[in-house]
Formats: sequence, C-alpha cells, structure tokens
Amino acid sequence: MKCWFCDDEARGVCAACGRAVCYNHANIHDELTIAKSDTCTGYTSFYNVLRALKCSDCRVEWKYNRPEN
Repeated sequence: MKCWFCDDEARGVCAACGRAVCYNHANIHDELTIAKSDTCTGYTSFYNVLRALKCSDCRVEWKYNRPEN
C-alpha cells in the first residue's frame, strides 16, 4: 500500500480517516475514543484506542453533547 501523501510505502492507516500513511506523515495521537449510541435502547458504547496512528491532515477535537433538562 502507498502513502496517501507521497506514494512511499505505507507503514499504517490513520485511525481517524483510514488513509494509508508512511513513517514521515504519521503521528501518534495519545488517545482516540470511538463512540456510538443506540437511539432505540438509549445505550452508548465506546472504545478507546491508545497511541493511535493519525495522519498529518486529520484534526481530532472533542465534541460534547449535553442533554436538555
């Protein structure tokens, strides 16, 4: 597989967008949380990826959802 950015040999895949990245375009993200909610049951499930591989283009930011009272 080739790097999305420079066509060098890829060393991994970005956990956020799925693009293949080489050593020079890869970054390590401390923690990445993937969450999903089931609107039928109201349950939320998630998993944490520690030291996730991330490409140089992706910007990962926290979004908060506070329920209305």
